[in-house]
Amino acid sequence: MVLRHVFSATSLHPPELDITWPSWLGVPSSNTMFILSLIIYYISVSGITYDIINSPPAFGVENDGFGNSRPVAILKWQLNQQYIVEGFTAGFMMLLTSSGLMILDQSNYITSTKMGKMLMIGLGITFSLVGPFATYTFFKIKWPSYLEDIFLTESRG
Repeated sequence: MVLRHVFSATSLHPPELDITWPSWLGVPSSNTMFILSLIIYYISVSGITYDIINSPPAFGVENDGFGNSRPVAILKWQLNQQYIVEGFTAGFMMLLTSSGLMILDQSNYITSTKMGKMLMIGLGITFSLVGPFATYTFFKIKWPSYLEDIFLTESRG
């Protein structure tokens, strides 16, 4: 409606296109759209935008006390930077948590046996608990003194 007024006031008119839907492309099923939504969610929470713009390494290398180098998947003390593996793993844990909540929601509507319902409830609770605890563990590796630094009123000097 607003565009009609803009076009009439400026004497600009959009081109008249005859676009048709391809006959071989049908309406996607609800499961296809659900899987596509999960993939988009996973990619967005994994930090793919950061990875594309900054192109960080997949993982880092750290020297231990004996001078030997070992691979590191989580970049310590850098809250606004990440390795690619770190982002994908954290995104998977967030996807695992949300999948657990969806399984718990669907366990109310399932009309299967009592054993099937109990399995869905157990799987949903497990996924819903493992995801946040794993994410918390990753964050404790990323910033080890997080809880101490929150209540720190003086600067480190």
